Amino acid sequence: MRFSQVEAFRAVMLSGSTTAAARILHTSQPNISRAIAQLEAQTGLRLFERLPGRLAPTSDGVSFFKEVQRSFAGLQHLDEAAKRIRRFSGRALTVAAIQILALGLIPRTIKRFVENCPEASISIHTGHSTAVTRWVDDQTCDLGIVSQLDETYGLDVEKLYELDAVCVMPRGHRLENKPYITPQDLAGERYISFPRSDKGYSEVDHAFESAGVPRSINLETSYSSITCSLVAQGLGVAIVNPLAALDYRNAGILARPFLPAIRHSGYVIYPRDRVADRLISGFIETIKTVLAADQKLL
Repeated sequence: MRFSQVEAFRAVMLSGSTTAAARILHTSQPNISRAIAQLEAQTGLRLFERLPGRLAPTSDGVSFFKEVQRSFAGLQHLDEAAKRIRRFSGRALTVAAIQILALGLIPRTIKRFVENCPEASISIHTGHSTAVTRWVDDQTCDLGIVSQLDETYGLDVEKLYELDAVCVMPRGHRLENKPYITPQDLAGERYISFPRSDKGYSEVDHAFESAGVPRSINLETSYSSITCSLVAQGLGVAIVNPLAALDYRNAGILARPFLPAIRHSGYVIYPRDRVADRLISGFIETIKTVLAADQKLL
C-alpha cells in the first residue's frame, strides 16, 4: 500500500468524484482510478460501487475512510509540530536577569518575541549578578543578563550596553530645569543610596567625596526599581541606571544627566559549550532590538 493510493482514495471520498480528486491532487482522472483499483487489490476491500458517472462508497469504504482520516490527523499534528519547532517553540527558554532589567527590558523583549513566536514558552528568574551568573553556569537558565562580570566562570559574554547614570528626582523638583546635575547641586538634598557593600557604586561615593559634598542619606536599597519608586513618592533624589528611570518615566519622576559621568554596563551571558540554539540566539537579537529602541527614549 502506497501513500499516493491512500491519498487518492481520500481525495475521492472528500470531493465525491475521481475528476474532482484529480484536480485536488494535480493529476489526471485515469491516475486516480488506477490508484483506487490498486488500493482495492492490495487491501482486498471493495471500496466503491461503480455506478454510471460516479463512484459510491461501500460500507467497507466508509469504514476504511474513518481510519484514513485518523492517520491524516496524525500527519497534520506532525506538520503543526514542525511549524512550532521552526518558530522556536520546540522547548522552553529560561531567562535570568538582574531586577532592573527583569522589570522593564525583559518584559518588553518578551512582548516583541512572542509576536513572532506566539507558542514560545519562557520562564523568567531575577536576582543579583552573582546569582544570575551561577544559574547560567549550572545551566539552570539558558541565558542571563548581568551588570557585573565574574571571570571565574567560563561563560560566553556579549556586551549589551554602556550608559551614563542619571539623577532622578520628583516632578516639580527645584532642579528639574537644569540640563545636568552635579554633586554640588545635590548639597542638602535627601539622598536615596545603594548600600555601601554593593559593588559598582563606589564611583558615586567617589564623585561626591571628590566634590567635597556630604550626602544626607536617609534611605538605602539594593534595587533601582525601589529607588525610583521612593523618588516618585518625594522621599529624595538618587543616581541610577537610566534604564531604571525609563521604566518609571510615567510615575512622576524626572531624569537628568549626572556629571561626572558614571557608566553602567549590561552583558548577556550563556554557557560556552552550548549547542547553537535558534531560540536563544533569536531572543538575544530581540533584546538588542528592544534595547536600541529604549536608548532612543533616554
